[in-house]
Amino acid sequence: MSVMIAAFISALLLSLLLGLFYNAWKYQIESIEQEEGGWQSRIVGEFSQEDMESIKNFANVKDVVISEKGAQIPEPMIDIYFDDMGAVLDDTMQIAKVLGVSSKNVIYNHELLAMYMIRDPQDTAPRLLFPLFILIAGIASFSLIIVIHNSFAVSMNARIHQFGIFSSIGATPKQIRSCLLQEAAALCILPILIGNLLGILISMGIIHMVNGLLGSDVAGRHEAVFGYHPLVLAATLLLTVATIWISAWMPARKLSRLTPLEAIKNTGELQLKRKKKSPLLTCLFGLEGELAGGADRGPHRRGGGPYPSARLQLPHGDGQPGPAGRQQR
Repeated sequence: MSVMIAAFISALLLSLLLGLFYNAWKYQIESIEQEEGGWQSRIVGEFSQEDMESIKNFANVKDVVISEKGAQIPEPMIDIYFDDMGAVLDDTMQIAKVLGVSSKNVIYNHELLAMYMIRDPQDTAPRLLFPLFILIAGIASFSLIIVIHNSFAVSMNARIHQFGIFSSIGATPKQIRSCLLQEAAALCILPILIGNLLGILISMGIIHMVNGLLGSDVAGRHEAVFGYHPLVLAATLLLTVATIWISAWMPARKLSRLTPLEAIKNTGELQLKRKKKSPLLTCLFGLEGELAGGADRGPHRRGGGPYPSARLQLPHGDGQPGPAGRQQR
């Protein structure tokens, strides 16, 4: 049950994180298009209708529009829209070469292109949205691996004796590791799906809550519309599966390396609990007190204390050992 809960929490948090990031990314693009426009590149200069038609004949060009003169650029210019964002830089330079225009008259919408991870070498402004998200996603995945690893280790450690028997009758470490990972996958499929769906619903609720609290009254803000792309779902499932697989593989690898004798005797058990210390005994008697306290908390054998052979044996009057001594025999 702990493994299924851990997998559910992992899927829920990662789905929520990626859903919110996608909507933040989508909202930022909408803001840029409302303020600057959705064009990807501009060419400054006056062009004839024939030039416009020749630009439209380029395979990757979606549309060409004559832009109005602005305060920053009082000269006429054309806005170019492309189908493939990845080819904007190369195609724009080819268009400028065909028109006989210098590269100095070419302008890129760097802020919009950066949202699609397209960077112009001449753009020196820091674009930190994607690096920040990658850092947050990495920290979240690493933290979840640490948490989920403990759940898998506890579950697998409970069956260490059973796999020791399997190893003694010929099961290889690879077979034991595969068996543990297959069991982990069977336990986690349903929690992963439920966690992802619930994460999507929660991210939708957060977007609606933000719209209700802020609305469109804030200057420069427009109402956010929730969206979810299939690629986001695929990325979420991939990241969730990778996180859970690593969490399960680590204890499975350690358990599969135990020898049959260690596994059957349970001497190679995964150390999950730290030995408790007694501050009072340590303070009063030092190291000796701490060792004595650890011995007192050890497993009690038949007959009373942790060390039955050290119990006091008082002889009877006939010189024979008392009941305690006879019990030891």
